[in-house]
Amino acid sequence: MTLIESEPLFVTYPARAGEMAIVMPGVVAPVVGPPEEEPVPAFFEHPEQPGSASAPNAPRARYKSDVLERLLHARGIARLVDRSRLARVTSLVTLALFCSTRTAQANGRFPQAQAIESVPGSDGSTLFLRATFGILVSRDAGATWRWLCERALGYEGAWDPPIAVTRDGRLWVGLERGLVSTLDGCTIDTATELAGEQVKDLTVDARGDTVWALTGAPEKRGAVWRRSVGVDGGPPGAWERMGLLPDGINPMTIEVAPSRPSRVYVTGQPYGTIRGWLWRSDDAGKTITGAKNELTNNGPLFIAAIDPKDPDRVVLRHLHSTGSLVLVTPDAGKTWKQVLAMDSAMFGFAKSPDGLTYFAGSGLPEHGIYRSTDRGEHFERVSNHGVLCLHDAPGGRLFVCENPVSLGGPGIGLSTDRGATVSAIAAFGDIKGPVLCDRTTSTVPDAGGALCADAWPELHASVLPREPGAPKDAGSIDAGMASDRASPRRSTCGCSLVGTSTEGPDQRWLTTGLLPLMVWARARRRRGSAHDQRGPSRPT
Repeated sequence: MTLIESEPLFVTYPARAGEMAIVMPGVVAPVVGPPEEEPVPAFFEHPEQPGSASAPNAPRARYKSDVLERLLHARGIARLVDRSRLARVTSLVTLALFCSTRTAQANGRFPQAQAIESVPGSDGSTLFLRATFGILVSRDAGATWRWLCERALGYEGAWDPPIAVTRDGRLWVGLERGLVSTLDGCTIDTATELAGEQVKDLTVDARGDTVWALTGAPEKRGAVWRRSVGVDGGPPGAWERMGLLPDGINPMTIEVAPSRPSRVYVTGQPYGTIRGWLWRSDDAGKTITGAKNELTNNGPLFIAAIDPKDPDRVVLRHLHSTGSLVLVTPDAGKTWKQVLAMDSAMFGFAKSPDGLTYFAGSGLPEHGIYRSTDRGEHFERVSNHGVLCLHDAPGGRLFVCENPVSLGGPGIGLSTDRGATVSAIAAFGDIKGPVLCDRTTSTVPDAGGALCADAWPELHASVLPREPGAPKDAGSIDAGMASDRASPRRSTCGCSLVGTSTEGPDQRWLTTGLLPLMVWARARRRRGSAHDQRGPSRPT
C-alpha cells in the first residue's frame, strides 16, 4: 500500500473516498451534504485563515472568489453550486481545482510532490515520485529526475493515482478505469483483467513479488485483487479477483502481513459516513471480516504498517475533526491504543526497510517529524520540518516531499540522520526533461516518453519561479530523444488521449500558484479524467 511509505492523507485517499473535499495542502473541507450527515474534518496547514494572504501563502492566495466564480461559469458547472453555497465553500478555500483539457500538464494544480517509492530489495537508487503533474523518475538516488506525464499513463486532471513498485523495477499505476504498469516509462502495459475498475490502492508483499489491488466505486462493489509471481521462475500469473468487500463499503487502503502472506487488511467506511473500519482476511482476501470499532472520533483509517513479525499488530493513521492520531491494535482490530497525536494533518508516514523504525510527519513545521525505534510503541519528535510525504529508502536515507510555499521552491528533500535534519535536493525546475525513449529501438510507436515531449516545454515553464504577472517562457528545453511534436493519438494503455488545444478561456493563469480544491456536491461528482461517475446519494 503506497500510504505506508509516503502517501499524504490530504491527497489521494480522501479524494478516492468520494466523501471529502480536498483543498490546499493541509486543508480538508466539509462536504456539502444534507444536515443529518456529520461534516468531514477541516484541517488548516497554516495558522492563518485561508482567506488571508500572509507573505508565505501569498502565491497560493492570489486568486479570489471572483476568479473562482468566473471559471465555474466558463466550465459550465456553476449550476452545481449556488451563490450561498459558493460563499460557504470559498470561506474555507481560496479557489477551486478544475481539470484543464488544453494540455496534459495544465491541470491548474500547484506543483507538489505527493508520494515516493523505491524498488523493494534494491539499493534504493531507482525512485518514483508521484507529483500533481505526473510521475518523476530518478535512477541515481534522487540526484536527477525525469518526467513521465499523466497522459502517457492514461489519466489526466486531478486524479492522484495509487502507485506501487515490484522487485523487478516495474511501476504500477492505478487508474479510475483500470491499471497500467511500465518498466522503462516508454512501453505502457495494461492489466486487462482490471479494465473498468477504479483502483483505490496498491501494495506489494514483503519480497516485492506479488502485487495487490483494492478496487471499488459507489456503483461497483469493492474487491481485493492479486497478481502472483510466476511458478518456478516462469512468467507472472494473471490478475485474479480474490474476494469482495461487504456491500456499500467505500474501500480506502490495503496491506499484507509480512510474516503471513495470507493475512490481508483493508480499511474503508460505509458510503455516506466517515466512520473508518478495519477488516481482515486470513485466506488472501477470499473472505473478509470486521467489526465496528469504539474509537472516540469519527474519521477515516489508513493502514500505516503491519508488524514484520506479528500479523495481528497493525499501525494505522486516523484522521479526525481536531487532528491526527497514530493508533496501534495488537489484536487485529479488537482493541486500540493511541501512540501519537497531532493537532494537524499527518501527511507523511514511513517505515524502515527492516520494519523496525517508523516516521510520522506533519505539514506544519511546528509539529514536524516524529520517529519511533520500537515498532511504533513510542514516538519522539526529532525535527521542526513540515512534510507532504515520507519514504525511508535503503542506506539510511529518508526522502521527504517538501512543502513549497511558492513556485520554484524545494520539491524534494533528504535526511541522512534519521529525520533530525532535512536538506533540499531538488526543485521541480531541475527536472531534466521527459523520460528518454529511443524511437529507433522502441517496439511501441507511441511510447510513453514520446507522448510527454510535446507538453514538456509548457510544463517546465509552469514550475519555474517568476514574478507575479510575468509571462511564461518555454524557452529551449531538453525534450530528450523524443522531442518532435506529438500529435493526438491513443496511448498503449488503451486510453483515449485528451489535452489538445481547444478554444476557450486563457488557461495560463492555471500554472501560477493555484490552490487545489475538490468540490463534492450532493451528487458526489467524481473528479479526475473525463469519466463522470455518480454514486448513490444514500449508503447502499
